Amino acid sequence: MSAVKVLIVDDSTFYRKRLKEMFDTDPEIDVVGEAANGKIAVEMTRTLKPDVITMDVEMPVMGGIEAVKKIMEICPTPVLMFSSLTEEGARETLEALSSGASDYLPKDFAGIARRKTQVVQDLCAKVKALGSSIMYRSRRLAAESSDQGAVAVSRTQTNESSSRRLRGSTPGFMTPAELKSRPAESRWDNSRQTQKAIQAMSNVEARLEALINRKKAELNALTNLKKSQEIRNEVLQHHKSSVPEGSTDYQILAIGSSTGGPNALQVIISELPETIPFPIVVAQHMTALFTKSFAERLNKLSRLNVKEAEDGEQLKPGWVYIAPGGRQITVTSRYPRNFRISVIDSPPEVYYRPSVDILMGSLSRCAGLKVLAIILTGMGQDGKMGCKLLHDKGSEIWAQDEMTSVIYGMPKAVAGFASRILPLQDIAGEIVGTIVK
Repeated sequence: MSAVKVLIVDDSTFYRKRLKEMFDTDPEIDVVGEAANGKIAVEMTRTLKPDVITMDVEMPVMGGIEAVKKIMEICPTPVLMFSSLTEEGARETLEALSSGASDYLPKDFAGIARRKTQVVQDLCAKVKALGSSIMYRSRRLAAESSDQGAVAVSRTQTNESSSRRLRGSTPGFMTPAELKSRPAESRWDNSRQTQKAIQAMSNVEARLEALINRKKAELNALTNLKKSQEIRNEVLQHHKSSVPEGSTDYQILAIGSSTGGPNALQVIISELPETIPFPIVVAQHMTALFTKSFAERLNKLSRLNVKEAEDGEQLKPGWVYIAPGGRQITVTSRYPRNFRISVIDSPPEVYYRPSVDILMGSLSRCAGLKVLAIILTGMGQDGKMGCKLLHDKGSEIWAQDEMTSVIYGMPKAVAGFASRILPLQDIAGEIVGTIVK
């Protein structure tokens, strides 16, 4: 496997140097370039075609958000944002994620100093996972094919226009077809016309080659999609008997996500109706301070009420509760459809805060509770144990498919006992069609 090519973008020479030192510790990562602002980053992305980009939010000339938008247009690439630990930094980072960035990390120099080895390992692991994203590879192929086709068409149109002008203004000028139809003894009596004919044929060949490349890229994307659908169908057939037929009386929707999750959650929650008859609880891997801003953003984009979960509050239908970053949430029930959230400090041995496993595990302990649990894009296997407990108690598990996942780690971990494996764009519709009466 070739090394993951990384482009570092930050206006701080010091921070660029520190990041390069971290990446240099891993032989599977190759830093191919550094940029001091977003404008330079866009051009370097166009020429270097890195596998992953690390991007600062605030930079002169062109900031990180604008740079991400342009990069997603010309050369879709996984972008890992670095942001300050402030409310303003949180809002800007969420805007960058909404613009196409894959994930973020806080600029926490104190944290890096305290546990440098762990931070370096986590950073390198995340970059390598992003570098292998099938979703971004498909997007880049499509963008490149579209660009090649557009360039070829433009060149051909220009040459055809030039030919028309030359034909009207140059005595004796002939098209390639006209030259070919002339008698053999007079066909090659004009070297300039012969050169022009050859050039015209070359332009046609270039156009055909671009179209062929585009069709190949489309075929590869369709092949990958077909494989994903085949896997989905196999899982559905294998687990068809595990879900009671016609059973739609769920009491809670629980969602777990990590890398790529903020965008995925926005797609799903913004499409759900306000009449949804149960509460939704979300555990998204996110730091403290960011979850409040994330909940506020979703609340503005959704017909549902979205808030950061608070200790002791009772869950209400039609509300979405986002687990606070840096802590853990559990759900308890004293009698049917009376659920309360507990927000607790995280045990030091638990890596993810909030943890999907802890949320799902608490739901599995609620007697008689039927849960729909959905695992979205994310790195690692958080959620696998909790969802298995829910599955064994009769609840249903869905997973996002590989083609639409930024990182197919968490969904893959539950795919073996998931009853549905769905593209991101289909999940909200499936919730509405299957559960909302």
